[in-house]
Amino acid sequence: MSNIKPKTPPHDDALMANVSEARWKEISAKYPHFPTDLIDLSPNRRETFLRLPRSVEKVLSDYMMDDPRDVIMLSTILNICCTTVPLHVLNWYYPSHKLGAFTMALTYFMWAQRFFLMIHYSEHRNVFSHPGMRYFLSCVLCVPFGLPCGNYHLHHLVMHHVGNNVTDEDWSSTEPFQRDEFAQFLQYWAKQFALFLNLSYYAWKKERYTQFALAGCGTLTWTILGVIGLQKNPIFTLWVQIFPFFMSTFVLMFGNFSQHILVHPNVSTDTSNEVGRYRYSSAITFQCINAMDNLYSFNDGYHVTHHINSRIHWTQHVHHFLTNLEQYVDSGVIVFDGIGPFDVGILTFTGQLDKLADHMVHFTKDKKPKEELIQELKARLVPVVRKQEKAL
Repeated sequence: MSNIKPKTPPHDDALMANVSEARWKEISAKYPHFPTDLIDLSPNRRETFLRLPRSVEKVLSDYMMDDPRDVIMLSTILNICCTTVPLHVLNWYYPSHKLGAFTMALTYFMWAQRFFLMIHYSEHRNVFSHPGMRYFLSCVLCVPFGLPCGNYHLHHLVMHHVGNNVTDEDWSSTEPFQRDEFAQFLQYWAKQFALFLNLSYYAWKKERYTQFALAGCGTLTWTILGVIGLQKNPIFTLWVQIFPFFMSTFVLMFGNFSQHILVHPNVSTDTSNEVGRYRYSSAITFQCINAMDNLYSFNDGYHVTHHINSRIHWTQHVHHFLTNLEQYVDSGVIVFDGIGPFDVGILTFTGQLDKLADHMVHFTKDKKPKEELIQELKARLVPVVRKQEKAL
Protein backbone atom coordinates (compact mmCIF):
# COMPACT_ATOMS: atom_id res chain seq x y z
CA MET A 1 0.00 0.00 0.00
CA SER A 2 1.43 3.30 -1.08
CA ASN A 3 1.66 6.18 1.39
CA ILE A 4 2.59 8.72 -1.27
CA LYS A 5 0.30 11.73 -1.04
CA PRO A 6 -1.00 13.38 -4.21
CA LYS A 7 0.11 16.98 -4.68
CA THR A 8 -3.34 18.06 -5.82
CA PRO A 9 -6.80 16.86 -4.84
CA PRO A 10 -7.45 13.63 -6.79
CA HIS A 11 -10.33 13.42 -9.20
CA ASP A 12 -13.39 11.89 -7.58
CA ASP A 13 -13.14 8.76 -9.70
CA ALA A 14 -9.59 8.20 -8.44
CA LEU A 15 -10.11 9.07 -4.79
CA MET A 16 -10.77 5.64 -3.31
CA ALA A 17 -7.92 3.14 -3.52
CA ASN A 18 -9.14 -0.06 -5.18
CA VAL A 19 -7.49 -3.39 -5.87
CA SER A 20 -6.65 -4.96 -9.20
CA GLU A 21 -9.06 -7.03 -11.26
CA ALA A 22 -6.80 -10.04 -10.69
CA ARG A 23 -7.14 -9.59 -6.93
CA TRP A 24 -10.92 -9.41 -7.21
CA LYS A 25 -10.90 -12.69 -9.12
CA GLU A 26 -8.70 -14.24 -6.45
CA ILE A 27 -11.07 -13.09 -3.70
CA SER A 28 -14.08 -14.45 -5.57
CA ALA A 29 -12.37 -17.82 -6.02
CA LYS A 30 -11.40 -18.12 -2.35
CA TYR A 31 -14.55 -16.60 -0.86
CA PRO A 32 -17.48 -17.18 -3.24
CA HIS A 33 -19.97 -15.48 -0.89
CA PHE A 34 -18.01 -12.25 -0.62
CA PRO A 35 -19.78 -9.32 -2.37
CA THR A 36 -18.04 -8.37 -5.60
CA ASP A 37 -19.23 -4.76 -5.81
CA LEU A 38 -18.67 -2.45 -2.84
CA ILE A 39 -20.42 0.90 -2.64
CA ASP A 40 -17.72 1.87 -0.14
CA LEU A 41 -15.46 2.42 -3.15
CA SER A 42 -17.87 4.91 -4.69
CA PRO A 43 -16.24 8.22 -5.65
CA ASN A 44 -19.51 9.99 -4.90
CA ARG A 45 -18.74 10.82 -1.31
CA ARG A 46 -21.43 12.24 0.97
CA GLU A 47 -19.30 13.53 3.83
CA THR A 48 -20.49 16.99 2.80
CA PHE A 49 -23.74 18.33 1.37
CA LEU A 50 -22.55 21.07 -1.00
CA ARG A 51 -19.08 20.51 -2.42
CA LEU A 52 -16.76 23.40 -3.19
CA PRO A 53 -15.75 23.91 -6.83
CA ARG A 54 -12.62 21.98 -7.74
CA SER A 55 -10.67 25.18 -8.47
CA VAL A 56 -11.45 26.49 -5.00
CA GLU A 57 -10.54 23.13 -3.45
CA LYS A 58 -7.18 23.27 -5.20
CA VAL A 59 -6.35 26.70 -3.76
CA LEU A 60 -7.50 25.84 -0.25
CA SER A 61 -5.79 22.46 -0.34
CA ASP A 62 -2.43 24.02 -1.18
CA TYR A 63 -2.78 26.43 1.73
CA MET A 64 -4.57 24.47 4.44
CA MET A 65 -4.40 20.72 3.87
CA ASP A 66 -1.60 18.35 4.78
CA ASP A 67 -3.13 15.65 2.59
CA PRO A 68 -5.22 16.76 -0.44
CA ARG A 69 -7.35 13.61 -0.16
CA ASP A 70 -9.01 15.22 2.87
CA VAL A 71 -10.06 18.38 1.08
CA ILE A 72 -13.73 17.39 1.28
CA MET A 73 -13.51 18.25 4.99
CA LEU A 74 -13.19 21.92 4.09
CA SER A 75 -16.54 21.73 2.34
CA THR A 76 -18.04 20.07 5.41
CA ILE A 77 -16.68 22.79 7.70
CA LEU A 78 -17.95 25.52 5.39
CA ASN A 79 -21.38 23.88 5.19
CA ILE A 80 -21.63 23.85 8.99
CA CYS A 81 -20.37 27.42 9.31
CA CYS A 82 -23.00 28.59 6.82
CA THR A 83 -25.92 26.84 8.51
CA THR A 84 -25.54 25.90 12.17
CA VAL A 85 -23.30 28.79 13.19
CA PRO A 86 -25.46 31.70 11.85
CA LEU A 87 -28.61 30.08 13.25
CA HIS A 88 -27.04 29.95 16.71
CA VAL A 89 -25.88 33.56 16.34
CA LEU A 90 -29.45 34.51 15.44
CA ASN A 91 -30.70 32.68 18.51
CA TRP A 92 -28.27 34.67 20.66
CA TYR A 93 -29.80 37.96 19.57
CA TYR A 94 -33.38 36.68 19.33
CA PRO A 95 -33.67 33.84 21.87
CA SER A 96 -36.30 31.30 20.89
CA HIS A 97 -36.86 27.71 21.95
CA LYS A 98 -38.38 27.00 18.53
CA LEU A 99 -35.35 28.35 16.72
CA GLY A 100 -33.03 26.52 19.12
CA ALA A 101 -34.87 23.22 18.60
CA PHE A 102 -34.84 23.70 14.82
CA THR A 103 -31.12 24.50 14.81
CA MET A 104 -30.27 21.49 16.94
CA ALA A 105 -32.44 19.19 14.82
CA LEU A 106 -30.83 20.49 11.63
CA THR A 107 -27.35 20.17 13.11
CA TYR A 108 -27.76 16.56 14.18
CA PHE A 109 -29.72 15.43 11.13
CA MET A 110 -27.39 17.02 8.60
CA TRP A 111 -23.99 17.30 10.21
CA ALA A 112 -23.51 15.25 13.39
CA GLN A 113 -22.35 12.02 11.74
CA ARG A 114 -20.18 13.92 9.29
CA PHE A 115 -18.67 16.20 11.93
CA PHE A 116 -17.93 13.50 14.50
CA LEU A 117 -16.10 11.35 11.96
CA MET A 118 -14.31 14.36 10.53
CA ILE A 119 -12.94 15.37 13.93
CA HIS A 120 -12.22 11.70 14.56
CA TYR A 121 -9.90 11.40 11.56
CA SER A 122 -8.43 14.87 11.99
CA GLU A 123 -7.24 13.77 15.44
CA HIS A 124 -5.71 10.53 14.16
CA ARG A 125 -3.83 12.16 11.29
CA ASN A 126 -2.36 15.57 10.47
CA VAL A 127 -5.21 16.58 8.22
CA PHE A 128 -4.65 20.33 8.26
CA SER A 129 -1.31 21.95 7.53
CA HIS A 130 -2.67 25.13 9.07
CA PRO A 131 -2.51 24.45 12.85
CA GLY A 132 -5.39 26.76 13.68
CA MET A 133 -7.87 24.53 11.85
CA ARG A 134 -7.34 21.57 14.15
CA TYR A 135 -7.95 23.71 17.23
CA PHE A 136 -10.91 25.35 15.52
CA LEU A 137 -12.56 21.93 15.26
CA SER A 138 -11.66 20.59 18.70
CA CYS A 139 -12.08 23.79 20.72
CA VAL A 140 -14.65 25.95 18.88
CA LEU A 141 -16.82 24.15 16.34
CA CYS A 142 -17.15 21.20 18.72
CA VAL A 143 -19.26 23.24 21.18
CA PRO A 144 -22.59 23.23 19.25
CA PHE A 145 -22.03 19.49 18.84
CA GLY A 146 -21.97 18.99 22.60
CA LEU A 147 -18.26 18.29 23.02
CA PRO A 148 -16.36 20.06 25.83
CA CYS A 149 -13.37 22.00 24.51
CA GLY A 150 -10.31 19.93 23.69
CA ASN A 151 -11.49 16.67 25.29
CA TYR A 152 -12.06 14.50 22.24
CA HIS A 153 -8.36 13.74 21.70
CA LEU A 154 -7.91 12.51 25.26
CA HIS A 155 -11.10 10.47 25.32
CA HIS A 156 -10.70 8.77 21.96
CA LEU A 157 -7.01 8.54 21.13
CA VAL A 158 -5.34 8.44 24.53
CA MET A 159 -7.95 6.43 26.40
CA HIS A 160 -9.87 4.35 23.86
CA HIS A 161 -7.15 3.44 21.36
CA VAL A 162 -4.36 3.01 23.89
CA GLY A 163 -6.65 1.06 26.24
CA ASN A 164 -8.11 -0.89 23.29
CA ASN A 165 -11.40 -1.70 25.07
CA VAL A 166 -9.64 -3.28 28.07
CA THR A 167 -11.71 -2.59 31.18
CA ASP A 168 -9.04 -1.15 33.48
CA GLU A 169 -7.23 0.79 30.75
CA ASP A 170 -10.09 2.05 28.61
CA TRP A 171 -12.81 3.60 30.76
CA SER A 172 -15.14 3.50 27.75
CA SER A 173 -14.73 -0.28 27.56
CA THR A 174 -17.82 -2.36 26.80
CA GLU A 175 -16.38 -5.53 28.35
CA PRO A 176 -18.21 -5.57 31.74
CA PHE A 177 -21.71 -5.34 30.24
CA GLN A 178 -24.28 -7.82 28.98
CA ARG A 179 -24.28 -6.13 25.64
CA ASP A 180 -27.64 -7.19 24.24
CA GLU A 181 -29.55 -5.49 27.06
CA PHE A 182 -30.46 -1.86 26.47
CA ALA A 183 -30.63 -1.24 30.22
CA GLN A 184 -26.95 -2.18 30.38
CA PHE A 185 -26.20 0.37 27.68
CA LEU A 186 -28.02 3.05 29.72
CA GLN A 187 -25.70 2.25 32.64
CA TYR A 188 -22.77 2.52 30.25
CA TRP A 189 -24.03 5.88 28.98
CA ALA A 190 -24.46 7.21 32.53
CA LYS A 191 -20.88 6.22 33.29
CA GLN A 192 -19.56 7.91 30.16
CA PHE A 193 -21.73 10.96 30.77
CA ALA A 194 -19.93 11.47 34.08
CA LEU A 195 -16.56 10.64 32.53
CA PHE A 196 -16.84 13.37 29.91
CA LEU A 197 -16.93 15.87 32.76
CA ASN A 198 -14.02 14.23 34.56
CA LEU A 199 -11.60 13.16 31.85
CA SER A 200 -8.82 15.15 33.45
CA TYR A 201 -8.90 12.71 36.41
CA TYR A 202 -8.27 9.83 34.00
CA ALA A 203 -5.27 11.68 32.55
CA TRP A 204 -3.89 12.40 36.02
CA LYS A 205 -4.30 8.78 37.13
CA LYS A 206 -2.48 7.59 34.00
CA GLU A 207 0.29 10.17 34.65
CA ARG A 208 -0.40 12.00 31.40
CA TYR A 209 0.07 15.42 32.92
CA THR A 210 0.04 17.43 29.68
CA GLN A 211 -3.27 15.87 28.74
CA PHE A 212 -4.48 16.49 32.28
CA ALA A 213 -3.74 20.19 31.94
CA LEU A 214 -5.31 20.50 28.49
CA ALA A 215 -8.44 18.55 29.42
CA GLY A 216 -8.77 20.37 32.73
CA CYS A 217 -8.51 23.79 31.09
CA GLY A 218 -10.91 22.80 28.33
CA THR A 219 -13.54 21.41 30.69
CA LEU A 220 -13.19 24.39 33.02
CA THR A 221 -13.57 26.85 30.16
CA TRP A 222 -16.57 24.96 28.78
CA THR A 223 -18.18 24.88 32.26
CA ILE A 224 -17.58 28.58 32.93
CA LEU A 225 -19.04 29.51 29.57
CA GLY A 226 -22.07 27.37 30.35
CA VAL A 227 -22.63 28.95 33.77
CA ILE A 228 -22.25 32.49 32.42
CA GLY A 229 -24.42 31.65 29.44
CA LEU A 230 -27.24 30.28 31.60
CA GLN A 231 -27.22 33.57 33.49
CA LYS A 232 -26.93 35.90 30.51
CA ASN A 233 -28.88 34.05 27.84
CA PRO A 234 -30.34 30.76 29.12
CA ILE A 235 -32.33 29.86 26.01
CA PHE A 236 -29.31 30.20 23.74
CA THR A 237 -27.07 28.26 26.14
CA LEU A 238 -29.53 25.42 26.52
CA TRP A 239 -29.70 24.84 22.77
CA VAL A 240 -26.09 25.50 21.84
CA GLN A 241 -24.37 23.72 24.75
CA ILE A 242 -26.48 21.87 27.35
CA PHE A 243 -28.94 19.89 25.22
CA PRO A 244 -26.28 19.01 22.61
CA PHE A 245 -24.08 17.66 25.41
CA PHE A 246 -26.80 15.20 26.41
CA MET A 247 -27.47 14.28 22.80
CA SER A 248 -23.84 13.84 21.78
CA THR A 249 -22.84 11.73 24.76
CA PHE A 250 -25.74 9.43 23.90
CA VAL A 251 -24.94 9.29 20.18
CA LEU A 252 -21.19 8.84 20.62
CA MET A 253 -21.53 6.23 23.33
CA PHE A 254 -24.21 4.35 21.41
CA GLY A 255 -21.81 4.33 18.47
CA ASN A 256 -18.87 3.10 20.53
CA PHE A 257 -21.00 0.53 22.35
CA SER A 258 -22.35 -0.74 19.03
CA GLN A 259 -18.90 -0.95 17.46
CA HIS A 260 -17.65 -2.95 20.45
CA ILE A 261 -20.82 -4.88 21.18
CA LEU A 262 -19.42 -8.19 19.86
CA VAL A 263 -16.34 -9.05 21.91
CA HIS A 264 -14.75 -12.49 21.82
CA PRO A 265 -14.43 -13.45 25.53
CA ASN A 266 -11.36 -15.65 25.06
CA VAL A 267 -9.24 -13.86 22.46
CA SER A 268 -9.75 -10.40 23.95
CA THR A 269 -8.38 -11.58 27.31
CA ASP A 270 -5.50 -13.64 25.90
CA THR A 271 -2.29 -11.95 27.01
CA SER A 272 0.03 -14.37 25.23
CA ASN A 273 2.29 -13.23 22.43
CA GLU A 274 0.40 -15.46 20.00
CA VAL A 275 -2.46 -12.96 19.70
CA GLY A 276 -1.50 -10.63 16.89
CA ARG A 277 -2.96 -7.26 16.04
CA TYR A 278 -5.30 -8.71 13.41
CA ARG A 279 -6.67 -11.37 15.73
CA TYR A 280 -7.11 -9.05 18.70
CA SER A 281 -8.75 -6.30 16.65
CA SER A 282 -11.08 -8.87 15.10
CA ALA A 283 -11.97 -10.02 18.62
CA ILE A 284 -13.07 -6.63 19.94
CA THR A 285 -15.02 -5.25 16.99
CA PHE A 286 -16.36 -6.07 13.52
CA GLN A 287 -16.34 -4.81 9.95
CA CYS A 288 -19.29 -3.21 8.14
CA ILE A 289 -19.01 -3.22 4.35
CA ASN A 290 -21.38 -2.11 1.60
CA ALA A 291 -23.10 0.22 4.07
CA MET A 292 -24.48 3.58 2.95
CA ASP A 293 -23.24 5.01 6.26
CA ASN A 294 -19.67 4.53 5.04
CA LEU A 295 -20.21 7.22 2.40
CA TYR A 296 -21.16 9.74 5.10
CA SER A 297 -18.53 8.76 7.65
CA PHE A 298 -15.16 8.36 5.92
CA ASN A 299 -15.66 4.56 5.80
CA ASP A 300 -16.03 4.31 9.56
CA GLY A 301 -17.60 0.86 9.17
CA TYR A 302 -14.10 -0.54 8.63
CA HIS A 303 -13.53 -0.51 12.36
CA VAL A 304 -11.37 -3.62 12.56
CA THR A 305 -9.04 -2.01 10.04
CA HIS A 306 -9.03 1.16 12.11
CA HIS A 307 -7.99 -0.73 15.25
CA ILE A 308 -5.33 -2.68 13.39
CA ASN A 309 -3.75 0.62 12.35
CA SER A 310 -5.51 3.85 13.24
CA ARG A 311 -3.17 5.79 10.97
CA ILE A 312 -4.46 4.22 7.75
CA HIS A 313 -6.05 6.92 5.62
CA TRP A 314 -9.81 6.58 5.25
CA THR A 315 -9.52 6.34 1.48
CA GLN A 316 -7.27 3.26 1.99
CA HIS A 317 -9.53 1.31 4.37
CA VAL A 318 -11.20 -0.80 1.72
CA HIS A 319 -7.90 -1.39 -0.07
CA HIS A 320 -6.22 -2.58 3.14
CA PHE A 321 -9.12 -4.89 3.92
CA LEU A 322 -9.24 -6.46 0.45
CA THR A 323 -5.47 -6.73 0.13
CA ASN A 324 -5.12 -8.49 3.49
CA LEU A 325 -8.44 -10.33 3.47
CA GLU A 326 -6.83 -13.70 4.20
CA GLN A 327 -5.30 -12.37 7.43
CA TYR A 328 -8.66 -10.95 8.50
CA VAL A 329 -10.41 -14.25 7.80
CA ASP A 330 -7.74 -16.30 9.59
CA SER A 331 -8.17 -13.97 12.58
CA GLY A 332 -11.87 -14.76 12.85
CA VAL A 333 -13.18 -11.38 11.68
CA ILE A 334 -16.95 -10.82 11.63
CA VAL A 335 -18.10 -8.90 8.56
CA PHE A 336 -21.58 -7.51 8.01
CA ASP A 337 -22.78 -6.70 4.52
CA GLY A 338 -25.21 -3.85 3.87
CA ILE A 339 -25.57 -2.45 7.40
CA GLY A 340 -23.63 -0.01 9.58
CA PRO A 341 -22.53 -0.15 13.23
CA PHE A 342 -25.66 1.63 14.49
CA ASP A 343 -27.79 -0.97 12.72
CA VAL A 344 -25.82 -3.72 14.46
CA GLY A 345 -26.53 -2.11 17.83
CA ILE A 346 -30.24 -1.63 17.13
CA LEU A 347 -30.73 -5.18 15.85
CA THR A 348 -28.89 -6.55 18.89
CA PHE A 349 -30.85 -4.52 21.44
CA THR A 350 -34.15 -5.48 19.82
CA GLY A 351 -33.31 -9.18 19.90
CA GLN A 352 -33.10 -9.57 16.14
CA LEU A 353 -29.94 -11.65 15.98
CA ASP A 354 -31.51 -13.70 13.21
CA LYS A 355 -31.65 -10.62 10.98
CA LEU A 356 -28.13 -9.72 12.05
CA ALA A 357 -26.99 -13.20 11.01
CA ASP A 358 -28.57 -12.64 7.59
CA HIS A 359 -26.09 -9.82 6.99
CA MET A 360 -22.99 -11.81 8.00
CA VAL A 361 -20.53 -12.58 5.21
CA HIS A 362 -19.68 -16.28 4.90
CA PHE A 363 -16.01 -17.06 4.29
CA THR A 364 -16.55 -20.81 4.04
CA LYS A 365 -17.32 -22.69 0.84
CA ASP A 366 -20.77 -23.60 2.11
CA LYS A 367 -22.78 -21.12 4.16
CA LYS A 368 -22.96 -21.84 7.86
CA PRO A 369 -26.40 -22.63 9.33
CA LYS A 370 -28.08 -19.51 10.70
CA GLU A 371 -28.44 -21.03 14.16
CA GLU A 372 -24.68 -21.54 14.32
CA LEU A 373 -24.13 -17.89 13.46
CA ILE A 374 -26.63 -16.77 16.09
CA GLN A 375 -24.85 -18.84 18.75
CA GLU A 376 -21.56 -17.26 17.69
CA LEU A 377 -23.06 -13.81 18.11
CA LYS A 378 -24.55 -14.67 21.51
CA ALA A 379 -21.17 -15.88 22.75
CA ARG A 380 -19.72 -12.43 22.01
CA LEU A 381 -22.40 -10.55 23.94
CA VAL A 382 -21.71 -11.86 27.46
CA PRO A 383 -19.67 -9.81 29.95
CA VAL A 384 -15.94 -10.32 29.65
CA VAL A 385 -14.30 -11.33 32.93
CA ARG A 386 -10.60 -10.65 33.22
CA LYS A 387 -8.66 -12.69 35.73
CA GLN A 388 -6.59 -10.62 38.13
CA GLU A 389 -2.93 -11.42 37.86
CA LYS A 390 -1.35 -12.64 41.05
CA ALA A 391 1.02 -10.26 42.74
CA LEU A 392 4.64 -11.33 42.52
